[in-house]
Amino acid sequence: MTEKKPVRANLIIRVAFILIFIFLFVSVINLQVQMNDLRTQRDALVKEVQNRQDAIDELELRIATPVDDEFIERIARERGYRKPNEIIFKNNIAG
Repeated sequence: MTEKKPVRANLIIRVAFILIFIFLFVSVINLQVQMNDLRTQRDALVKEVQNRQDAIDELELRIATPVDDEFIERIARERGYRKPNEIIFKNNIAG
C-alpha cells in the first residue's frame, strides 16, 4: 500500500508539469499574436503621423507664402472661381 502513494504522487506531479507547460505554450502563442497585432497597429499609426506631418508642412508653407494678387488668384482658381467674362475649357481626353 505504501508503494502506490509515490506512484500516485509522481503521476500528479507529471500531470501538473504537463498542464503548466501547455498553459505556458498557449500563453506564448497568445502573446505572439498580440505582438503582431500591436506591430500592425503601430505601423498604421506611424503612417498616419507621417501623413499629418506632411499636411502640417504644407500648411506651414502656405502660411509662409506672401499674400499677393498672384497668390489670391491661384487659391481662387483652386476653389473653382473664375474672372468675369472668362471661359474655362476642360479637356477630359486622356492621352
